[in-house]
Amino acid sequence: MSKESTSDVMLDCYEVSKNFGGLQALNDVNLKVKHNTIHSLIGPNGAGKSTLLNVITGMITPTHGSVVFDDKPMLDLSPHEINQLGLAKVFQTPAIFPEMTLIKNVCIPALAARDGAFKLNMFQKAGMKSIESFAEETLEEVGLKDSVHKEARFLSRGDKRRLELAICLAHRPKMLLLDEPTAGMARHETENTILLLRKIADRGMTMVIVEHDMNVVFALSETISVLAQGTIIAEGTPDEVKGNPKVIEAYLGEEQE
Repeated sequence: MSKESTSDVMLDCYEVSKNFGGLQALNDVNLKVKHNTIHSLIGPNGAGKSTLLNVITGMITPTHGSVVFDDKPMLDLSPHEINQLGLAKVFQTPAIFPEMTLIKNVCIPALAARDGAFKLNMFQKAGMKSIESFAEETLEEVGLKDSVHKEARFLSRGDKRRLELAICLAHRPKMLLLDEPTAGMARHETENTILLLRKIADRGMTMVIVEHDMNVVFALSETISVLAQGTIIAEGTPDEVKGNPKVIEAYLGEEQE
């Protein structure tokens, strides 16, 4: 195994393929994500981006191939076990507890990270004061300090995404997977999200972002991989990807029309 694969690479997908009946959603995808980088995955609708994220998080079993995270093989692990290893996903539709306050939303994963599992009596366990303080700090980090006791259902879409991000951060992950983190946001919310993700990345968080908004992709990414018809057709820096004829033909050309 190369020096890069053992020391620099946090996530290594090797020849990952997935068939759904007669449909090949992924075709021998090779993806390496380095530590402490923001790596974006772009491509037209139906290219296989969300399928790849679902394979990485254990939601889908690939037809063949391997996924290694932080030097640990992942394919025999459940989504819960993968999350416990330090990989958290922010979904397209915010996965929150709408009837609970923001602080309880964040206390739940914080307690699960501490105890190793969700438990019915988790809010009655010892050590809640420190957990609540941690939850408040996490909500402050994502810009929700003034809403900690508000029920999550009353938040705007942008703030619901921020809450879900806080929920993921409460797991103390090593890597964040973000599936269209700015989808449905107003422009000012998108700009605020870019600033927030930069701040989190500057603390050493590794991120994989699936996103259709090229302003977001080019503002955040150090490396971009381009999927088309289940295959990575190009990879490189934002400038390299912008000028790649294959990418322009398969994706950026239609985005700019």
